[in-house]
Amino acid sequence: MITTHLDIKKAIIRSQHCQRNFDLTKTIPEADVDMLAYAATNCPSKQNIAFYNLHIISDRDLIEKIHELAPGTHAYDEDGNMIATTNSQVLANVIFVYEQLELEDLTERGFNKWADADEADIEVFNRDRATAIGIASGYVNLTASMLGYNTGCCQCFLTNDIKELLGLKNRPVMIQGIGFRDAERNRRLHEKNGLMFPTRKKEEIQVTRY
Repeated sequence: MITTHLDIKKAIIRSQHCQRNFDLTKTIPEADVDMLAYAATNCPSKQNIAFYNLHIISDRDLIEKIHELAPGTHAYDEDGNMIATTNSQVLANVIFVYEQLELEDLTERGFNKWADADEADIEVFNRDRATAIGIASGYVNLTASMLGYNTGCCQCFLTNDIKELLGLKNRPVMIQGIGFRDAERNRRLHEKNGLMFPTRKKEEIQVTRY
């Protein structure tokens, strides 16, 4: 249980680190999956509007197919050569797929907010929609860490192919892997091919108090 500031700080730092491989011999309890879904769907958004649908996937065959459609990143071999590869953080025990909704797919209350209050300002709509998904994935990252899991977020994938695979109406914009870290391997090693992903120190963010 998280009880001290130090515990919370450790959970935050753990949630910041991308997990590239997982212990697939274990299964996340349904109660924990439900808690993670609760975090993803009860976090703040602009006027509490539902800007996205959440798809929770634990079927291994389907996860493997999604992984095959998630190229667009790079890692390094033992000689330090950069090699294109897939995003193995999606090969987690469970993955969350965030499907962003278009304006016409919002609830009546959400649609009317844009049609009436803001005169359908599409730039503001896109901003608030992206912000909502960012907040949701952040809530899931931290909640997963507090529960003892590791995570990885992926946006490098073949959007239309995954949309078709999952039978979605709208675009998937984020895939979030959640699971048990593999205690026998460096977290940055690719799940399948052993390539090493780079790491970058968190840049300092200026904080000003008034």
